[in-house]
Amino acid sequence: MIDQNESFITEVETYASLMFTKEEIAVILEVDPSELCCSLEGSGITLPSKHFSEAGSNVKLKYVKGIFDLAQNGSSPAQAFAMKLIENAKMDDV
Repeated sequence: MIDQNESFITEVETYASLMFTKEEIAVILEVDPSELCCSLEGSGITLPSKHFSEAGSNVKLKYVKGIFDLAQNGSSPAQAFAMKLIENAKMDDV
């Protein structure tokens, strides 16, 4: 059983924000990967799972915002990528 103390949650959040997979985080934290995955995915949202999701979302938010900022300032590559993001968002809504 993984001790989900504040230090554990902070470490999970840190590695999740660096876009490590759950399996990679398990190796780094020296815990059983299946136990960590169960802890993160479980039947309900546990604190580590919540932090894992939030950390990944925060990183994505920063990058997407940066892409759109660059696109609005005239970067052709950023504009092309922004259009792909917009199209993918439309596909997800269907």
